[in-house]
Amino acid sequence: MAYNNSRNPLRVLQNRINQQIVVRLKDSTEYHGTLKEYDNFMNVILENVTEQVPNEEKNNNYTQLFIRGNNILFILPEVD
Repeated sequence: MAYNNSRNPLRVLQNRINQQIVVRLKDSTEYHGTLKEYDNFMNVILENVTEQVPNEEKNNNYTQLFIRGNNILFILPEVD
């Protein structure tokens, strides 16, 4: 079966540069922010980030945040 390049996760990220995404980590922490950069290892840089930690009411805000790809559970590219 041939690999369908249109479903390549990196292509999806490329289409979301400068747009809002949600990144959930393996520990269930979520980051909502603007995707600025990514690389082939799915490391991402977000700007204007809101951190949502499970079981905590307070949300933390960051101007810029780097997330290592090996900590990511999933990325939700369609945020509206």
